Amino acid sequence: AEVTAERDALQAQIDAAAERYEKSEATQAAVAEIIADPAAFGSEEEVLDLLDQYAESPNIPYVDDALGPTSYRTGWNATLFSGVDADLQTWHRWLSADGSTGGSLWSWNGTAGNGEPFTLSGIVLEEFNDDGLYTSLTVYWPMEDDEVATAFREGN
Repeated sequence: AEVTAERDALQAQIDAAAERYEKSEATQAAVAEIIADPAAFGSEEEVLDLLDQYAESPNIPYVDDALGPTSYRTGWNATLFSGVDADLQTWHRWLSADGSTGGSLWSWNGTAGNGEPFTLSGIVLEEFNDDGLYTSLTVYWPMEDDEVATAFREGN
C-alpha cells in the first residue's frame, strides 16, 4: 500500500508538471504572437489588457536589466508603445520540462526618437505558476546598460 501511494503521488507530480508545461507553452506562444504584431490585436489598451490575461497579475515583476524594474503591464507598455517605432521578433523560445521556467531570444528593431534605425537583441527569462501564467519576466541585453538606452533614443 505504501509503494502504491508513493507511485500515485509521483504520477500526480508528473501529471501536474506536464499540465503546467502545456499551459506555459501556450502562454509563451500567445504572447509571442501578440508582440509580433500588436496592432492586429486592437488599441494600446486592448493589447495591454490582452497581455494581462497571461500574467498572474498586471503587477508581477517585469525587470529590464538595463532600464530597471517595473510591473508587467508597465514593462509591456514601454516596450511596445514607448513612442519609438519598433517591432519585436521572437527567434527562439524554450521551456523547462516542468513548465516552471522558460525564456526567449528576440530582437527589438525600429526607428529611434531621432529617426535613426536601431536593433537590439536580448533574452527574456520567464517564470510561470501552476496555471501557466507569468509570475515574472527579466530582460537581459548582451551590452552595457547605457548602450541599450542610447540605441532606442539615438539609433545604433
